[in-house]
Amino acid sequence: MRIAFYNQMFALNGRSPFSNLIGHWAVHFQGNESKIWKRTDLNRTIEIIGKSKADIIAIAEILEGQEKELEDKLRGLGYRYIFFGKGHKTKFRKLYVKVAIASKFKCKQIEIFDFPVKNEMGGGGGIIRCSFPELKLNLINVHLACVKKRVYQEQIKFLEDYVKEIKGKLILMGDFNLRYKEIKDSFKTLKLISDEIKTCSVTPLFNWFSCKDLDHILVKGLEKKNLGELKGYSDHKLIWADLY
Repeated sequence: MRIAFYNQMFALNGRSPFSNLIGHWAVHFQGNESKIWKRTDLNRTIEIIGKSKADIIAIAEILEGQEKELEDKLRGLGYRYIFFGKGHKTKFRKLYVKVAIASKFKCKQIEIFDFPVKNEMGGGGGIIRCSFPELKLNLINVHLACVKKRVYQEQIKFLEDYVKEIKGKLILMGDFNLRYKEIKDSFKTLKLISDEIKTCSVTPLFNWFSCKDLDHILVKGLEKKNLGELKGYSDHKLIWADLY
């Protein structure tokens, strides 16, 4: 079974520092939606997901309004089960930032209530959980807030308590916005399998200043066979792992 996580950066072009900055400004502060959509291209997301050959893909930074097109394109890659979860809202258009899980294996979404977010840039991109009955597995995809936000510690505490209640095999993965060594004490029952791969930022110029392990895959009751990374158009790498 191959799983993968990808923060798609709203399907903006992260290969260009200028496009990266202007695109983020458009998403969070632009009142005219048409000026947002002209900067996004979900084909970029589909291209890298296709290359990953993942059976289950977890995606972050999906902007409300992209769901239908993204779902259609994912189905074209063979993903039959696709679910979305909400995070914070953007400032001017009040569009939700979302996360998703898409799977080729049968699964169902388990609602998560009371996950704290703050409706401002960096306020947390959301959380989603799916159960895979035939695999006896639960998978959580999360996009945490900026570490400077007070809500960040509330989200970590929520996750720490939440995963303790889940019995059996578990995958927790996503964009944690912190290096593993700074969060590992909160998830002592889970094992890191993403090997502290430096995932963000891979945008030229920005990566000269910093590229850290911000995206993690943690598991319980599973072992890693292979691990890999791919660069697409996002400012984050896609990370994947073969599990058994």
